Amino acid sequence: MMVQQAGFAPMKVCIFSSELESCEDLRLKVEKAGNQPEQILSEPLGFASFVTDSSKDYLVLIDTRKRFEGCLHLIRDLCVTRPRALVAIVDETDIDRVALVVDAGAQAILVEPVEAADIRAAFVLAAHQQTRQSRLIDDANAVRQKLAERKIIEKAKGILMDSAKVSESEAFRLIQKQSQDKRTPMSEVARLIIAASEMVKAAKARAQ
Repeated sequence: MMVQQAGFAPMKVCIFSSELESCEDLRLKVEKAGNQPEQILSEPLGFASFVTDSSKDYLVLIDTRKRFEGCLHLIRDLCVTRPRALVAIVDETDIDRVALVVDAGAQAILVEPVEAADIRAAFVLAAHQQTRQSRLIDDANAVRQKLAERKIIEKAKGILMDSAKVSESEAFRLIQKQSQDKRTPMSEVARLIIAASEMVKAAKARAQ
């Protein structure tokens, strides 16, 4: 988790703004908020490469007040593979842009005037949101994996029921026992049964 429960330890930050003056202003405010700016860039491709290629998990601050469309693409590119602790600064006069940057992947929003205290609060929120979303994705992937493994086991059971003329419960117990004896997941045993069955079918087809 990016945020420590006790005191919210400083987190390294990457800052993007298309204007150099804004970059410097945000750097000072991020430092005042108690965070360490790791990278500050005004060129989107270089910024995206730095964040995505790094092994570190940064807090990301993107100023969308200028060149909004380009910044929107940048947010999407950064968040396309996984959630990021990303804070977007948005022009308060255009409420529609808030929805767009959130849909693109921003975890928290700032509007002018941007103060150090607001940045700190937004960073904490973004880090928590990223952790929460990542857990939800992991849970969903785990459910999909279990469903896929269940389908494989069901298919292997069907093969055993047909070839060995056993009941469904007996087929399950055979797979379970083999799993325990070999200390191998039941899904792996099921895959071996399916592979062996397909090999036998292929051999019979060639023999005909």
